Amino acid sequence: MAWRTRADNHAREVIFQHYLELARNIASSMRAKSVAANIDYHDLVQFACVGLLEAINRYVPESTASFKTFCTPRIRGTMLEGIRKWTEANEQLSFQRRQRRERLAFLSDAEAGPDQLTSLASLASGLAIGMMLEGTGMYAGDEENHSPYGNGYDNTAWQQSCAKLRHAVSTLPKTAGKVIRYHYFDLLPFEQIALLLGLSKGRISQLHRAGLEELRKVLQPTHSTATG
Repeated sequence: MAWRTRADNHAREVIFQHYLELARNIASSMRAKSVAANIDYHDLVQFACVGLLEAINRYVPESTASFKTFCTPRIRGTMLEGIRKWTEANEQLSFQRRQRRERLAFLSDAEAGPDQLTSLASLASGLAIGMMLEGTGMYAGDEENHSPYGNGYDNTAWQQSCAKLRHAVSTLPKTAGKVIRYHYFDLLPFEQIALLLGLSKGRISQLHRAGLEELRKVLQPTHSTATG
C-alpha cells in the first residue's frame, strides 16, 4: 500500500473513497437494528468512517486477510462504541432535563410572591447555583471542575466560587444539607428525598430553598469600607 510505504496521503484518500460505500452499507445495516434505530443515519455514517480510517491506519499489507475482511469488523466495532456513547450521553441529557424541570417547578412555587421582580431574581439565583452544584464536579477535586468559561480570570473566578460552595454545603444545617447533597450530588428527585427523610414535598421545598439561600450568601461579594 503506497500510503504505508511512502506516507502517501493521496493513496490513503483513494483507499478511503474506495471503501466508503462499504462503510455506508454497514451503517445502513446497523440502523435497521433496534440498537441504532433512534440514531440519525448521518451520525452512524460518521461512526463508520472513523472505523474505516482506523482500519486503514492499522492494516498491515503483508497480512493474509484482505482489507475488506480486516476493516469490516473494525467498522462495526467502532460504530457500536459510538452508539454506546451516544446513548449514554442522551440518557444523561434526558435525565438532566427532567431534574431541571422538577427543580424549576419547585423554585417557581417557592418564590411566587407579590414582588415579581424580587421573586424572579431569587429564582434566577437559585437556578444558577443549582447549575454550579450539578455540573462542576462538586464531589470531585477542583481539577475536575468544568467551567463554562475559557481560560483566564472568569475561569479562575468560577473555580473559586465552586470551592466556596463545596465548603458551604458542608456547613449547612443538617437536614437542609442533606436535601442539597441528595439532590445535587446523588441526583435524587425531590419526591424520593421526601420519602427517604420522611418529610412532605412542601417541607423539602422549604429546606431546598433555605439551603440555596445560604449558598447564595456565600457567593455574594463582601464590601469593606476603608477608613483613613
